Amino acid sequence: MSASAAASPVAGFAPRAERLAALERSHFDVLVVGGGITGAAAARDAASRGLSVALVEKEDWAAGTSSRSSKLVHGGLRYLASGDLGLVFESLSERARLLRNAPHLVSPLEFLFAILRGRWVSPAALSAGLTLYDFLALRRGRRHRRLSASGLVGQEPLLSGADLAGGALYADASTDDARLTLENVLDAGDLGAIAVSRLTLESRVRAPSGAAVGAALRDVETGRVLEVRARVTIDATGPWSDRLRAQEDPSAAPRLRLSKGVHITVPAAALPVRRAVAIPVERGRLLFAIPSGPVTLIGTTDTDYGGPADGVAPDAEDVAYLLSRAQEVFPHSAPRAGDVVAAFAGLRPLRFEPGREVSRTSREEAIETTPGAVSVTGGKLTTHRRMGERAVDAAAALLREAGIRAGRSRTVDRPFPGAPAEPLPVFTERFLDEALRVGVTPATARHLAHRYGRRARAVVALAAAEPSLWMPIVPGLPDPEAEILFAARVEDARAASDVLIRRTHLFWQTPGQAVSALPRVCELLGKELAWTPQAKERSREEYMREVERSASAVAPLLED
Repeated sequence: MSASAAASPVAGFAPRAERLAALERSHFDVLVVGGGITGAAAARDAASRGLSVALVEKEDWAAGTSSRSSKLVHGGLRYLASGDLGLVFESLSERARLLRNAPHLVSPLEFLFAILRGRWVSPAALSAGLTLYDFLALRRGRRHRRLSASGLVGQEPLLSGADLAGGALYADASTDDARLTLENVLDAGDLGAIAVSRLTLESRVRAPSGAAVGAALRDVETGRVLEVRARVTIDATGPWSDRLRAQEDPSAAPRLRLSKGVHITVPAAALPVRRAVAIPVERGRLLFAIPSGPVTLIGTTDTDYGGPADGVAPDAEDVAYLLSRAQEVFPHSAPRAGDVVAAFAGLRPLRFEPGREVSRTSREEAIETTPGAVSVTGGKLTTHRRMGERAVDAAAALLREAGIRAGRSRTVDRPFPGAPAEPLPVFTERFLDEALRVGVTPATARHLAHRYGRRARAVVALAAAEPSLWMPIVPGLPDPEAEILFAARVEDARAASDVLIRRTHLFWQTPGQAVSALPRVCELLGKELAWTPQAKERSREEYMREVERSASAVAPLLED
């Protein structure tokens, strides 16, 4: 690695103490509460307009649903059935932008759409829908190709034995949802925003008129309460927004319908699909089987949820449902409960639409404005940039009333922090040459290039100064220990869960869920973050609670 490459600037976070001090001493134009994909996008958009911005999150960036999705950037093929052509068109447009602006995080993905006989979709209807899908994509991406039952099996032999009626091959995209969220936060910081995690909202601060003028926040790490002043507050707390409204007005009617989406992963060897497969298994619901490195991701459920938004977890019924549907689709090679590596759940904050099935509830966002505040809920991962833009449009209207003019959004064509200047294949080959010269294995070099993009050079520079950090976190996988320190020093990781679940994905990619690596992860983080023995133990226990949530959803099925 050349000295110039090692010394190149890399997007990162200032020390947390500095960011906390900046929160307290500044009067912001916009305060965004919620560090999932929607809040991160809103903060990035607002900062791109020249506004002063604060972004706060009660846990880690993307700790909620934004790291527990199907990892897809897609147009929403199934939304055509409900006539949501505008949503599909917008989603396909945003898909194209993300492929261009974040090529290291968003990759083209071919899907095999297989239809089982008698399952609500006919081959003719699918072909008509995909023709419309291709048209709405405006030729951005490969056109679909219709397949017979034998053609499906030729493309994916594991479908042999399923009662196939036909299907098609079509194009969409996949992503690293947690890191897409993180790079939104990083870019907001590059544009001047102050972003701090592990701050819980105690209450809004209001003027005598009742207008929101900021928030009282409690630092989870110290217990100290600080006040942040802002002319407009954007509530992007997603599944928690109804609870926050109820704290201020106990009579407030709920505006959200929460839907629980559960995914499981199994070793790739247990379900070695050649490509991503999508199959309608119920009206309005698809089963996905998506290859993801060492595992295959299977999902998702879409069921009403009435429990607390904190600590949402899968249960045995969710896992049994996914395994039984996989058995229908892959009758000769379906995974069993004993194959499950991990199970995880997230909540979709959908609009409350009485009388509609949850699978048919709108995925479009809802934006509400009150004096000094904007609330944004709903939406989907693919359209996060537009959601953020619309939320800031609403905030800009409130700011105009205070005599402050916001510039125009500059996120449409803005590359993400890791996006290489050259085409990704060209960058990857060049980076491989550089990395191999300093002893990085080809597998690790490719892994770093696709996870970090041009920021990968900073990871290599860190490990070059301490070669022992090239040791894999988990034997047999390409994630080096250098990523642990990079996560803590540059990417605001504050706990083992941050590293193992969101900065890397060893939680759901590793048999045993990387528990064997936990002592080493805590050792490196403890040194970097100056943890006390008690803090190290808290981090270990927090991660083990996540592991237990996953294991408890599978354990009852192993007893049968």
